[in-house]
Amino acid sequence: MDTISPVYARLVLRELERREIDPAPLFAGISTSRQELLLGGDISIQDFLHILRTGDRLLGDEQLGFMLGRSMQVFAMGPVGAGIASAPNLRGGLQVLESFTRLHATYIDISARSTLQGLTVTILYQHDTGYVERFHTETAMMLLQQYMETLIGAPVEDAHYRLAIPQPANREDYRNALHGRISFDADVNEVDIPQHWLDLPSPYFHSEMWRQARLTLSQNLKEQSESEGTPYTQHIAGLLRTSEPPLPDLGEVASDLNVSARTLNRRLQAENTSFRELKSSALASWAKQYLRQTNYSVDAIAEELGYRDTANFRRAFRKSEGRSPIEYRQSVSP
Repeated sequence: MDTISPVYARLVLRELERREIDPAPLFAGISTSRQELLLGGDISIQDFLHILRTGDRLLGDEQLGFMLGRSMQVFAMGPVGAGIASAPNLRGGLQVLESFTRLHATYIDISARSTLQGLTVTILYQHDTGYVERFHTETAMMLLQQYMETLIGAPVEDAHYRLAIPQPANREDYRNALHGRISFDADVNEVDIPQHWLDLPSPYFHSEMWRQARLTLSQNLKEQSESEGTPYTQHIAGLLRTSEPPLPDLGEVASDLNVSARTLNRRLQAENTSFRELKSSALASWAKQYLRQTNYSVDAIAEELGYRDTANFRRAFRKSEGRSPIEYRQSVSP
């Protein structure tokens, strides 16, 4: 059974009780009681969605997603939140969010990718959450904004929020809540974060907490790999996708996961892939960005990507894409 942290649901309960609204309907027809919500662990997705829908009805015109988002902090995400909060910079925190969110909530998938302009975070849902999906998106965007602005110490007014909802009548509520540019009717829920914010040193970085958080998450990843899915593949693909060239090598990634390079490759082989394949895919993606969006020569791109020899880059690109870098550039040129 898919489960989720009870934090959002507890916040809904707290808000109702603060306003002296009877919260009994929150628990009508579900297996979770008020006592279990307050003192227990994760709750089922079905109970969680019922509490959100009912809370929205009881709170009336209140913008539930923004209300929850203003109350949320990353520490509510358990070990994942500890890693995010203690990261050395925004990029490091978002890499933890991308790689380990599945350990925190099975119904949501947060992916991120680096671009020549910065980093894009995408929010996808693994369950049909109905109209309360809007609440999740509002809350997630607010949480991201609070995290960014806490680290940076200033409003991030040049972020771009793209929301997969029709333009609402209360669009000014969105513009008041989110400080950057907002677009509605998007294909997916995404936020673009400009490059110049990503690698600023975080004043909250704590080396020992950062080390301990990654150890805990690495152990959780190992436990998940023993029971389901391809967590190591997802983790490393996400890490490479959110890193800037030159991309980390096998030893660096293995060290971060507190395993040997041999052990990491063995676990990837059990998931029918290898570090070499994942890195080659990430390098090909970066190469295509450079070829599409810049006038860099093939030699310059090879150097940016960390290749010692342009010939090696040409061979790797042709193997990945079935054509040379020049042929690819010509095919995408306007």
